[in-house]
Amino acid sequence: MMPPNILQTAIRPLRRLVLRTDAVIAVLLVLTVLVTVPDNRRLGSGLQVILPLIALGCAVTRGETVETVGRFVVLQIGIKGPKHFIGESPISKRPDGGDRGFPSGHAAVATFGAVQMIKHCAGLHPVTRAAAVAAAAVTGESRIESGRHSLWQAMAGAVWGWAIACMPLAGLKGAGRWMRKVCGRHV
Repeated sequence: MMPPNILQTAIRPLRRLVLRTDAVIAVLLVLTVLVTVPDNRRLGSGLQVILPLIALGCAVTRGETVETVGRFVVLQIGIKGPKHFIGESPISKRPDGGDRGFPSGHAAVATFGAVQMIKHCAGLHPVTRAAAVAAAAVTGESRIESGRHSLWQAMAGAVWGWAIACMPLAGLKGAGRWMRKVCGRHV
């Protein structure tokens, strides 16, 4: 067993890295809010971009880029497919009169980004995790408030984003391992 002072010395840089990650995420989320205020619709659009980008940044540092990008591609297929195939059906009617509203892509992407961030950004503070989940919820709410989606469309998007972020997807881990062997550690 290692003496306590050696263990504490080894943990100190790790604690600093975690605090830096939390701080960077907090700054990015606050900047997104400040840049888009007071337009709630723009806020939702900004958050649906920044959340997956933060998650991708953490995935890159862990060597899980291929898996994350692969999941994002599957996510997009699951968003665009239903919009194309059920375009004008009642479930896909938007509150503002448009069609192709099912599921909410903004809610799906933001939820995916929040869950992936929690998975890939090691040791996040619980407040940072809660902020990520809240940011995803605000994104879905912004789509409802702006009349672009119904509650059910936003919820369907959020469930889809969560499912793709959490489900084991055959082949993506194997593809990631193969790419790391071929291209190097951080792919």
